[in-house]
Amino acid sequence: MKTETKTKTVLSVMNVISWIIFIGACINAGALTFSYIMTAVNPEAAKNLYKGISFYELYQSDPQMYFRALTVIIFLACYKAYLAYFVVKIFLKLNLAAPFSEEIRKLITKISYAALAIGLISLIAESYFFDQDSVRTGITPLTNLHEFIGSGDEYLFFGGIIFIIAQVFKRGMELQSENELTI
Repeated sequence: MKTETKTKTVLSVMNVISWIIFIGACINAGALTFSYIMTAVNPEAAKNLYKGISFYELYQSDPQMYFRALTVIIFLACYKAYLAYFVVKIFLKLNLAAPFSEEIRKLITKISYAALAIGLISLIAESYFFDQDSVRTGITPLTNLHEFIGSGDEYLFFGGIIFIIAQVFKRGMELQSENELTI
């Protein structure tokens, strides 16, 4: 009885934290998108984008590279918000009396695929923007781009673990249905 209360408390706290992360990810994606639109209207806005990021030198030297970098940053921010949305959705659908459901398994699988996609896109973007184009353009204004793109390794690892958990969940569903059929 005491552990059930602790579990419900922990799940309630995790639910609140997941909502905070989801709202923060949406704000991040929205602010980056707004900054992107503002630089299309006023190029001076590239001097101080979101969170102090400044790509003004890049915008002046290679506007296409600037728009490619911002497009990737915005895409990843939106995808991270999408990932957080699935976590929020799990808490809305979770039933501790029968935790192994098809809906939860699908959500966990979607989380693993989203995390794997974020990891792969981050790794590709990192190699593209940091290796090739910084050397090609001769300038290095992309140094603070890493905090927006990330390394991707963590998301690949996270996605792999969540995929394994999804497979365990699938097996748990099979055992739960067998247990329900057993008299």
